[in-house]
Amino acid sequence: MNLRHFENTARQTWWRVHIDAWRQSGLDRTNYCRQLRLSKSTFDRWLTYLAGKDAARQHAEYQAELRRQKRIEERRKQRVRHRYAVSTDMRRRGVQAFWAMHVEAMNWSGMGVREYAAALQLSSYSLRLWRDRLDEGEVEIDWRAHLHPSARPLVGTSAREPASESRLTSPPDDGPKAPARPTRRFFSDEDKRAIVMETDQPGASVSSVARKHGIVTGLLFRWRVQFGVAQKKRAKLAPVAMADGTPAALSLQKFVQPPNGMMAVDLSDGRRVFAPTGSDPDDVRAQAACSGTASC
Repeated sequence: MNLRHFENTARQTWWRVHIDAWRQSGLDRTNYCRQLRLSKSTFDRWLTYLAGKDAARQHAEYQAELRRQKRIEERRKQRVRHRYAVSTDMRRRGVQAFWAMHVEAMNWSGMGVREYAAALQLSSYSLRLWRDRLDEGEVEIDWRAHLHPSARPLVGTSAREPASESRLTSPPDDGPKAPARPTRRFFSDEDKRAIVMETDQPGASVSSVARKHGIVTGLLFRWRVQFGVAQKKRAKLAPVAMADGTPAALSLQKFVQPPNGMMAVDLSDGRRVFAPTGSDPDDVRAQAACSGTASC
């Protein structure tokens, strides 16, 4: 069979029309060819060629359709597995941290449960369940403590250097990087003592001295305890003797309360004496005046 003869487009079109007409006519091939004065052998060869070509085309289309349906099914399974893969088991700390993070993010976003779950392809049922558990206090967990160290923010210990941003949230910097600076500074005992003594100066505060030297206030308080400056100085009381009859002594007598069962009697010279309750003040004054003389 000369395939180049059958590959002619015009011949294929002409014989395809006759084959379609023969199928619709209801005649056998011999009578159809006899009525239209066609060569039955040629008709049979073209029928065999075009039927085989159509069968191959239909088979290729069938295989392509099967591959397309398979890809659609795989995508559907992937979406379903990705959406509902997270378990609702309360015993796993990783699952608790995962849902606690999403519940906090949903509360900050102002979105509803359905909107947030649809945006992140989560199960709205699981998200609502974990939200109720966290609100009722059934589950208490700090999800930030379960982050990988590379995702945690770097906290500075120096007042001069603020805390840097998280490695995951900071924008990438492709430019030349400056040489790394030491994260901690070392102070000798002499330097510590000199800084601590500055806090003991009149009018100086611990916070102002800490800002001046670029250190944390709590560290400076520890240095004060280390060198004994933090201990408060006890006040020393000095005895004071006051002569009787002076205005200061007379004014202090008013603050002295009589003991139980006694009463206070003011004398004519400004002094005050204590006598039993119910005593006559005049007899007490006379007795005091008599005791001040040689004889009564």
